[in-house]
Amino acid sequence: MVLFKIPPALVILQILAIDLGTDMVLALALGAEVPEMGTMQQPPREKSKPLLDRELLMRAYCFLGPIEGVLGMAGFFFVWFTQGYSFSELQAITPSIVTHSADARTMTVYYQAMTMTLAAIVATQVGNVFACRSERVSIFRLGFFSNRLIWLGIAAEWLLIFAIIYLPPLASIFSTTALQPIHWLALLVCPPIVLMADEFRKRLTRKRSSLRNTGI
Repeated sequence: MVLFKIPPALVILQILAIDLGTDMVLALALGAEVPEMGTMQQPPREKSKPLLDRELLMRAYCFLGPIEGVLGMAGFFFVWFTQGYSFSELQAITPSIVTHSADARTMTVYYQAMTMTLAAIVATQVGNVFACRSERVSIFRLGFFSNRLIWLGIAAEWLLIFAIIYLPPLASIFSTTALQPIHWLALLVCPPIVLMADEFRKRLTRKRSSLRNTGI
């Protein structure tokens, strides 16, 4: 919003819906994950090494997080562009949106753009939860169905999002509105983008580890 002079892509209650709703459901499912394969073959963790080490923070805030952020903002702009607004036009109407003085059509498009951002973040969480099942092992080796609670968590988070979008009382509270079929189709690309990006990272990590072990 500050850098590009555009309206907020999410409002506070939508952020809370992610932090306290959809994100937490999948985190609980991850808590039931079995110990990672090869754990006992790894050297013991040093006493001085924190749980939130540099590698984990870099993966979260400099890799997976930015990918999810870019996809979420892509969803936001996708709605505006498909509704015929250019980037400069969006910037021009931002003051009226922020002050709630824009016309009804513009506000409807804005609510739809926020809804798309919210749904895109939830869609990226699906890819993220499979990526985070292991730091090193490929999901294709773990299997997509070896932790069935993951799928229950995915179902629960999408039921919550559908309720927030399509139940009028919740839609009013969370400032959402119905998405078009083209928007739902666009959301399908979000999970594989996140998952495949982390699969590529894991492959590079395993390759570097193998080179170190062989002394190269």
